[in-house]
Amino acid sequence: MVKAPKSLLRLVGRSLHEYRMIRDGDRILLGVSGGKDSLSLFHVLQHFQRHAPINFSLAVATVNPQVAGFDPSPLKAYFAAQNTPYHFINQALVEQANQSMQGDSFCSFCSRMKRGVLYR
Repeated sequence: MVKAPKSLLRLVGRSLHEYRMIRDGDRILLGVSGGKDSLSLFHVLQHFQRHAPINFSLAVATVNPQVAGFDPSPLKAYFAAQNTPYHFINQALVEQANQSMQGDSFCSFCSRMKRGVLYR
């Protein structure tokens, strides 16, 4: 199990409590790319799922934008080992971007589209 630094856990714990970001019974679906930011957030949330006085469920999802070189396949085994539900969604975002982007950067467009997929 990966351990987050105590200083980070303290700050996040304070914010979770102060702003009531997670409440008892919440179901959280975390978008995970496999990068260090999303995996770090996963481990922080996993820590609070185990140690916080509130009960919430945590699942993760990866939206595969079908970009050359993007290989999220190792995530399936990783989250299985963490006993965390994992959802993998293929979405041809590159094709959509080529058809409908209007002045946005590709990253900005893809980010909004991935969020929309997760909302469904």
